[in-house]
Amino acid sequence: MEVRKMFSTDRYVTRGVNEVVPIELQRMLWSILERRQERGDQLDHLQIFELSSEWVDGEPLQKVVNQQEQPFHEEVFYVDHTENLAIGVTVWIIDSGTYSTALLPEEY
Repeated sequence: MEVRKMFSTDRYVTRGVNEVVPIELQRMLWSILERRQERGDQLDHLQIFELSSEWVDGEPLQKVVNQQEQPFHEEVFYVDHTENLAIGVTVWIIDSGTYSTALLPEEY
């Protein structure tokens, strides 16, 4: 029997995430999880993404902090060439076992 990879099933995004997180950034959040799996990281069923901006060389970059509790992991990513920045937004991506959902904490 093959072991299912987390976050590899059907993916859903709530209305709240669609309203405040640009689609290209939503894709990047899913891509971060895919890259972590490829690296062999053990993923928790709850992934937390803190979105903010940081100025580097006079240009605003999208800053994405990915965190999980078990096992503890925290990693920072920077996204260039994003026209619409998401600032002060937290996104949870939860793997239920049968599907994965990206949502805002207040939508839980």
